[in-house]
Amino acid sequence: MTDADEVLKKGKERKAALEKSLFKQQALPAWRPNPTFLTTLVTFMIFGIIFLVLGLLLFLWGNRIKEAEITYHITCRKQIEEGAEKCVLDLNIPHKMEAPVFVYYQIDNLFQNHRRYVRSRSNAQLRGNQLSVDDVSGDCHPIVTNKHLGRTTSINNRPLDPDAAAHPCGLIAQSYFNDTFELQKVSAATPVDINPKGIAWDTDVSDLFANMPGDYETYQWTDVTDERFIVWMRVAGMKNFRKPWGIIHEDLPEGDYKLTIEDNYPVSSFQGQKKFFMSTTDTYGGRNRFLAISYIVVGALCIFFALVFLFAFLRQKKKNQ
Repeated sequence: MTDADEVLKKGKERKAALEKSLFKQQALPAWRPNPTFLTTLVTFMIFGIIFLVLGLLLFLWGNRIKEAEITYHITCRKQIEEGAEKCVLDLNIPHKMEAPVFVYYQIDNLFQNHRRYVRSRSNAQLRGNQLSVDDVSGDCHPIVTNKHLGRTTSINNRPLDPDAAAHPCGLIAQSYFNDTFELQKVSAATPVDINPKGIAWDTDVSDLFANMPGDYETYQWTDVTDERFIVWMRVAGMKNFRKPWGIIHEDLPEGDYKLTIEDNYPVSSFQGQKKFFMSTTDTYGGRNRFLAISYIVVGALCIFFALVFLFAFLRQKKKNQ
């Protein structure tokens, strides 16, 4: 036997050995489901019951959440046109609201998701760096200087250099929501404390926002570490949005309240609306009727299809008999 024959023989033996040693997932028989009327019926029925139960539980838990809201931009505009310094509205809370009570403002028809609007900010400046006009002109265009911003005084009412870089700069900062709210029970002498702490993300407060070093109150037009400002800078994805304004750490008994508003934020230019909103929460957050209704609808559809399969199964069984 020549060397070539020896090599050919070894190659054939190796090939035969490889064919015998198949991969386990190929050698073992694969499991394939074989659905029947009965198994399909049971599957749809089980999932239908699960979704229905979850949907009903979410709906019942959502009803335990107490809410109160009022649309105020039209009424406040009329009061201010009549000469009032502040807008005063009557707010009725029909049910007791247990602490914590979250206070929100809602703005409709404002597109914070516009590409030019979203990009108009300087993250380096918001972290506390003192930057020049040239440093922020690319990021904050078209609101770069104090003159562009329309601000003349700083936090401590010192005059600002109109040609200096605005701190903070950009369209998002310029459009900062600046209405204020004061809630007071009609029968009480002091207003309810609305705490602004705890409404922003912890990572934003600790890592992404800081005032410039030194006497920042002389050179900045607002405190960028204010959590209400931080909340505003995290832009909304939809044109109608709701953002937290504060937390009330005391129970609010049912009854009549007086809501005093400094109506500073204009919405007529974009045909917007403004609302004041309060809500309690549960383990799963605020009220979410959409999720509960979605679960109920999916569960009802599953049970409907289960009944269809049951009807078909009984009909086929009767035909076979």
